[in-house]
Amino acid sequence: ACVAILTDGHQRTVRRVSWAPCGSLLASCSFDGTAMIWRCEDGVFDCLASLEGHDNEVKAVAWSPSGSFVATCGRDKSVWVWEAEDEAYEVAAVLHSHGADVKDIVWHPTDDVLASASYDDSLKIITQDGDDWRCAATLLGHASTVWGLAFSADGAHIVSC
Repeated sequence: ACVAILTDGHQRTVRRVSWAPCGSLLASCSFDGTAMIWRCEDGVFDCLASLEGHDNEVKAVAWSPSGSFVATCGRDKSVWVWEAEDEAYEVAAVLHSHGADVKDIVWHPTDDVLASASYDDSLKIITQDGDDWRCAATLLGHASTVWGLAFSADGAHIVSC
């Protein structure tokens, strides 16, 4: 049975949702160019924050395994990393490593390492370097758009399609 419908917040189609590791926070992203953070208590969802900055459609949103970061990616060719602290969300980094739409993002299962997939036929591995985030590697081999990706449960492998 449906527990809740989130009717407030986004102005266009919701593209992706992601639960935080704590289990009480939900991130959503939309073609309206925003991501939103929702707190769920007793089946009631309240919007805590609207993450704004992408130029247009946000294609994916994902929580880091530590719950300390939320990542978003979009049609504007960017990957954003947001730091989550005490229900406040601040931009930690904006990366413009891809040459086309970024279609998907996924966090390593145990580390604060992010992978992104793009219309530019590549994957990027994004790591934290002190207070900065950077593209640590570019993975090539696809002949066309990389639509999705996933780490193995132990984080030793990544698969893409």
